[in-house]
Parts: sequence; structure tokens; C-alpha cells
Amino acid sequence: MRTRIAVKYAAGTDVGLVRQHNEDAYLASGPVFLVADGMGGHKAGDVASATALAAFSELTQDHLVDPSQLQKAVKRAARAVSGLPGVPAPGSTLTGLVLSENGAMPCVRVLNIGDSRTYYQGKHGFEQITKDHSQVQEQIDAGLISAEQAQHLPGRNVITRALGAGCGPRVRADYFVLPARVGDRYIICSDGLSSMVTDTLIEATAAVVSEPEGVVDALVKAARNAGGRDNISVIVVDIAAAYPPWEDDDLTHQSLPGTQDWDYDPDAPTLDRSLPWRGGDEVASEQWSWMFKDNE
Repeated sequence: MRTRIAVKYAAGTDVGLVRQHNEDAYLASGPVFLVADGMGGHKAGDVASATALAAFSELTQDHLVDPSQLQKAVKRAARAVSGLPGVPAPGSTLTGLVLSENGAMPCVRVLNIGDSRTYYQGKHGFEQITKDHSQVQEQIDAGLISAEQAQHLPGRNVITRALGAGCGPRVRADYFVLPARVGDRYIICSDGLSSMVTDTLIEATAAVVSEPEGVVDALVKAARNAGGRDNISVIVVDIAAAYPPWEDDDLTHQSLPGTQDWDYDPDAPTLDRSLPWRGGDEVASEQWSWMFKDNE
């Protein structure tokens, strides 16, 4: 039996209307789809985001990404970015997904460090998969403010976790394992999108616009129309085919969110929580890619 995943995707990045240079970067190639938002200013933030993504370049030649490969790439990224010179220390967020398998079943492995985001949109509704590592999110979690209030707070872009930025060579990452199902759509973005437009608008755009390239273009334009205060990067990934197919009854316990360090095995059955399933400057062309792996 061969595990197979086919995707259709598009990606784009835009400097926005305020910044003079783009510190965002994205990687959309093979089974790897990631957005990195650099910090540190001209010739620092852009280097940090590019350095973070370079740690995953060798995975773009694979058909599917094993959990251990993903773990090692995140570790390489943390070490590489933390070693960059500069005052203040350059840093970068990192979020996105790799195509993988869970046993013999096709899956998507999402990772997150910082306040860039990965969303899900599909049969089971719309969901922000990742949780921001930010001071504002900590206040939301503590019940001190609402998500709506957070949109208007000063300092809402202060993050609590990043690659580099003085965090050292070991940074905890959030990992999520989700079934890959035909019709699922993932939206990966820097906070230049999520801080400028509401999740409701992101959801509506993802639901109404059929092609990934159209979604990317519409969301970048929406962020610019809202003020474009930051760089804007978006990747849209559609699952076009996945084999073997998942049964509906299989989905309840297949999403395993958790925060772990480098010794974490994403396949280890150590978590019993489940993700709740509820009801440009440059734009890459849409592409089809077949990803498969022979099971021994």
C-alpha cells in the first residue's frame, strides 16, 4: 500500500504599505509549506526568516516528511537563527505544515513557533489550528481580555517564543497532527494578515474563492486595504487527493495538539486531547504535486 497525497497550492508575499522592506519569507515546495516572519530590522529580520526556512530545504526533495525529519529540521532552524549576529538579536516566527503519514494513513503535520498562524477550512468548519505565542494571547488565556479586545491593544505583536531573538538554540514548538482529507484547505500566514483582517473575513474568503491563487490574492489585498501596516505573507494549500481515505469515525482522535521540546516524538500516543472539529509583491503560480511514500 502506498500513502499518497496530492495538493494544489499558491503562495504570495507583499511588503505592505508602511514597511520599506520585506522581512517575511515563505517556502512552498514539495511536501513543505512554511511562513517565517523575521524580526530585527533591515538586513537582520529578512536574514533570520530566510535562515529559518533554509533548514527545511532538504525536505523539499522528499515525497512525505517523517516526524523525525520534521523534528530535526526545527532543531536546525533554531540553532541557525540563534547563531546570527546582530543587536538586537535577529529572530523569526515559523508556522506551516508538512505532508506526512500516521501509520499508513495520510496526514498533515502542523508546527508553530511565534504568532504567525495556520488555519483549517473544510468539511468540519473553520479553525485556527495554532495558538499565538504572545503576551496578548496569554492575557486571553487568563481571561483578562477577549479576543476582540486584543485586536486593539498596543503591543499585541510582542511575542513570547521565537527562533533566535535571544531565545537560544532550543525553542519549544507546538505540533499538531491532522488527517489529510480531500477538500481540506489550509491557510498559512504571517501576522501581517491576521493582525489586519478578522478571522471571519479569512474564513469567508477561503470558503467563497475556489482557487488557491485567488485566495492568496484576495487576502493580501484585504490586508493592504485595511492599512497594510506589516509585511503580508500567505500560503493556501488544498488537499486534492489522499490515499488511503479516512473514514469519518477515524477523525475524532487523530488530531493531537501539544507543546513539546526536541525529544518529543509526534507519533507517540502521549496526548489525549483533540483539536475540536467545528461545523502582492510576488505570487507563486498554482501547482499540482503528487506526494507518496511506499510503506515497508
